[in-house]
Parts: sequence; structure tokens; C-alpha cells
Amino acid sequence: MAEEKKIENKVEEAVKDTAESKEKEGVVKFAKPYSFEGKEYTEIDLSGLSKLTVNDAIKAQSQLIDEQETAAALVTERTTAFARHMAAKATGYPIEFFKYMSRGAMKSVQRAVVSSLVGKAESENHVMKFENPYMYEGSEYTEIDLNGIADMTSMNESEAENRLVRAGITIIEPTYNYLYACIIASMATGKPEKFFEGLPIVELLKLKTEVNDPDFFE
Repeated sequence: MAEEKKIENKVEEAVKDTAESKEKEGVVKFAKPYSFEGKEYTEIDLSGLSKLTVNDAIKAQSQLIDEQETAAALVTERTTAFARHMAAKATGYPIEFFKYMSRGAMKSVQRAVVSSLVGKAESENHVMKFENPYMYEGSEYTEIDLNGIADMTSMNESEAENRLVRAGITIIEPTYNYLYACIIASMATGKPEKFFEGLPIVELLKLKTEVNDPDFFE
């Protein structure tokens, strides 16, 4: 009976440890306490990043371009400015919370943001596999075939570029732009742009990479 009680206690401890571990997912701990508006922070919960979508990244990128954040117009996901915007969106904290953060603490936040953009599922023959089943207008999708990009013409390219301008986005190289990736993917598949804009943020870099795959330009 005593042995059974010990086993039961161990099971309860394991369940508790697992629950505590899950609670800590997405939590970034700071090497030094960070003070903002009279309050001290030793960690920040960035689990909200997993709830963001491609559209959130599009809005952040567009805003940064408007604010003359030149670096963000190129490899956006690698910039500190983008990390600040996405972290603010995920946490609900004001952008100033991240602007006044030390470089060391911000680097930890930035790593968490970049990690949220990188999925494990790999595409096969230009069929983009989703990390998790994706629901759109009542239908479930586990992948999307992007092979239609190979049949697109220069007129499609011009249309996509003009679509960016109509959206108020003027950039030198459209292949770096997230909305551009959604536009091209929409043209190639017949799915609306909102289908791709609504994808979880973890699909962002995969989509951008697939749309601009050199194989389509041979």
C-alpha cells in the first residue's frame, strides 16, 4: 500500500512538472532585471507569438517601411525593429517597453520572435506542408500546392508589383515583402490572398521561401 502511494505521488509530481513546463513555454528570462515605468521585470511571456498570423507580419512590415526603417524593407525578420513590433503585438505591452530594453534583453526577445517564424514541416516538390491543420472558411488544409507559380508570366509579376503599390507599399525589391508572397501564392493557387494572410506566423518564412524558389525561374 505504501509502495502504491509512492508511485501515485511520483505520477502527481510528473504531471505537475509537465504543467509547470508548459506554463513556461514561450517565457524569456532576463539575465538582469529590467525596469519600465516603475515596475521590474525578470522575464516576459512571449507565448502569444504562436497566435499571430502572416497578416500581423504584413502590417508590421508595412508600418516599418512607412517609418523609414530601411533595414526592415529588406530582411525584415532579422531586424530589431520587427522583433519589437511582433513582441508588442504578442504581449500587449506598448512598443516603448521594448524600445528602452537593454540590447542583451532585446536579443533574447528577438531570438524568440525569429524562432516563432521557423517551422519544422518541410515542403516537398513545392507542396507546402503546414505545421498544423489550417482551417479556412469551414475547410481544413494540411498543405497547399504552389507548383502553379512555375506557369506564371511576367504580366502576373507586374500585377503583383502594382498590387503592392495600390496597398501603399513602395519598395525596391518585392521578393522581400510578405504581402507580395501572399499575392503570388494567391495567383498561383486561385486561393484568395486572405487564405495566406490568415496562416499562422510559423508559416511565414516557409511561404516567402517557396514563392521565391529559384527553381521557378529556370
